[in-house]
Amino acid sequence: MEQGKGKIKLAILSFSILMMGIIGIAGGLSVIGQHFSNLPQTSIQLLISLPCIVIIVVTLLVGKVQEYVPKKTLVVFGILCFIIGGVVPAFLSSFTAILVLRSILGLGIGMLQPLSSALVVEHFDGDERSKVMGQQTSAQMLGCAVMVLFGGYLAVIGWNITFYVHLLAVLSLIIVLLFLPNTKPIGNTAAEGAPSGKVKLTGAAYGWVVTMFIFFIAGQVYSVFLAFFIETQGLGTAAQSGLTLTFFALGGFLMGLVFGKLMTLTKNLTLSIGFFLLGVSYLMMVYAPNINMVYAGSLVCGFAFSIVMPCIIVGTSTAVDPISAPMAISAAMCSQNLAQFLSPYIATPIAVAMGGDVNRSAFIFAAALVIAMGVAAILWGIAKNRREHLVTNSAF
Repeated sequence: MEQGKGKIKLAILSFSILMMGIIGIAGGLSVIGQHFSNLPQTSIQLLISLPCIVIIVVTLLVGKVQEYVPKKTLVVFGILCFIIGGVVPAFLSSFTAILVLRSILGLGIGMLQPLSSALVVEHFDGDERSKVMGQQTSAQMLGCAVMVLFGGYLAVIGWNITFYVHLLAVLSLIIVLLFLPNTKPIGNTAAEGAPSGKVKLTGAAYGWVVTMFIFFIAGQVYSVFLAFFIETQGLGTAAQSGLTLTFFALGGFLMGLVFGKLMTLTKNLTLSIGFFLLGVSYLMMVYAPNINMVYAGSLVCGFAFSIVMPCIIVGTSTAVDPISAPMAISAAMCSQNLAQFLSPYIATPIAVAMGGDVNRSAFIFAAALVIAMGVAAILWGIAKNRREHLVTNSAF
């Protein structure tokens, strides 16, 4: 049994490393821009932003589709989309055609994001579920670091060679085909007369969806504004700005490894710790006297993400019945991607209204927002811990 679960975990983690694959070519964007020198920078940035828009739509649809199509089939299809949409642009010269393929990449990632969490919920329970969720976040961060690092090196060889970084998914495909079980979907089970129920999202589930949205309004500020902040504050070079993501991924990877133990120890207060850590990391960067403090802030930022993300997914999955969990997780993922897309459009006007350097003000705004979320999470966590304690005592 344990050996079987170990194989399932390996399969889930193997494709979890792909979930931040959109930014795999981030290190080569400037080289790609030099090749397509007739295009404005905003067009080049579509290589990153366009797949995000596709993901927003796909994550929500997958929540319904997986009720009728086996999850393994959907995972395999998602990985194939990742490989095709990620690698084929290396052989194209038309920027429009490349954008079309990047949309296919977004389709693949949009399928894999909710499916990875849904599979964890399906095969693991209790503290083990929290532990695997943490390991899944570590896998995401590891994949992010590997793809960004090698994508940058490949870009030195040639603008199109950077797309080969997506070949990492071939390994994921092999592992999934070998080890992920082909379980029957809910729709098929119901058709055979087995117990079934209607998918229904609770008020608590919607609360987690909103929490995910607000968190990523603040969380995306790191990705969107940091490079500009480092430049305007004279803290470092473009190359040093690129290293911040490595420290972020390292922090996320390390925290993901111990997340299960942290959640067992701090219970419902875990979420507030993640919120406060993100606020602290932003303030570390805002008041950084040098680039090393920015690196330290990025490390803490990675800690925060690897606490908050699995907390929200675990909370979302436990707020509904098992049949509704996949749809609830898809809604949370859709909320995440929508917030990532809208974050600069919300943070920028607020930062402008605050005055001073826009990039610095954006971080201050985001820090205030997430610290407020931390205070709310403390009150929620204390109340929930008290309720659970009373339930436990009444059972005896």
